[in-house]
Amino acid sequence: MAERLREIFPGKLVFIAEIGMNHNGDSDLAKRMIESAGRAGADAVKFQTFTPEFMNSVYTTSLLAGGAEGEPDSSQQDFFKRHALTADEFHVLFRHARDNGVEFFSSPFDPDSVQLLEDIGVRLYKVASSEVTNHILLQSIAKTEKPVIMSTGIAHEDEIASAIDTLIRNGTPEIVLLHCVSLYPLSREQANMMRIQRLRDRFQCEIGFSDHTRDSTAIEIAAALGARVFEKHFTLHEEMECPDADVSIGPERFREMRKSVDAVLEMLGDGHISYDDEEKDVARSARRSLFARRDIPAGTVIAMDDIIPKRPGVGLPVYAVNRVLGRRSRVTIRKDFLLRDEYFE
Repeated sequence: MAERLREIFPGKLVFIAEIGMNHNGDSDLAKRMIESAGRAGADAVKFQTFTPEFMNSVYTTSLLAGGAEGEPDSSQQDFFKRHALTADEFHVLFRHARDNGVEFFSSPFDPDSVQLLEDIGVRLYKVASSEVTNHILLQSIAKTEKPVIMSTGIAHEDEIASAIDTLIRNGTPEIVLLHCVSLYPLSREQANMMRIQRLRDRFQCEIGFSDHTRDSTAIEIAAALGARVFEKHFTLHEEMECPDADVSIGPERFREMRKSVDAVLEMLGDGHISYDDEEKDVARSARRSLFARRDIPAGTVIAMDDIIPKRPGVGLPVYAVNRVLGRRSRVTIRKDFLLRDEYFE
């Protein structure tokens, strides 16, 4: 983890409870979700901050259907209005997250929302994958000079590269890229988990994973592939009606998800090749040493017929056979005795 983010998240892993708009516009519900996320082991809670009238054109429906402006339709704006929180509510939620030991941050969707989050005092930002090409927003976020976690779901490789360049040139000190696939829910055959390695190799950034699947398998694979930041949509309980219900998990499953990732990383180890100290007893018992195949009288020049590899592995290893071949024995070596250096001239 890079330096600025390490100050915010001192652990090796970061687990983000994506509350998003799952609070349904109810700040009291949002407070309870923050409390629940903290108890479930979340390091951070992430919201969405937007100005409803800046989200969609009133001609969205007709433009998507036919490519031209037809009848105005405010249904998209109305949806966001129902799920919007006020600036005062965000201030309260920010303090509530701090009081519950979790980091509060958000995905802003317009420069006014960036300013709102600056007024609150957030220490980092999220860029939704829908905003990777929104360089006006990226410039506004970058000017805060705070770390950014950016999802890459609906973005091409060159668009991600351009977004990273825009963020860095305008002041962003650190970037974490999240692999995600913007399908809700995400099926296994669409997960494309190897993209994690490609993102890391291509952009030389810390990599994470924003999970839209229904279980924790993808999260575990992401951890094995090197992801260290994990985002999962969160809800109070899995029967709750909310915008991201299809891909959201409750506190118990969130807690289990964190345990499963910890288990994966424990199993991965550090990649060292030599066997561990804990395996020494197995090695002594199971490996082979050089033994006398038969009784070897004193004065014998040792040939291959005099030698046999046998367990246990407490003497000369078999690969050291040339240390013995051609040497003369100083003593009689009984059959099935170890061949020891001191037995030879």
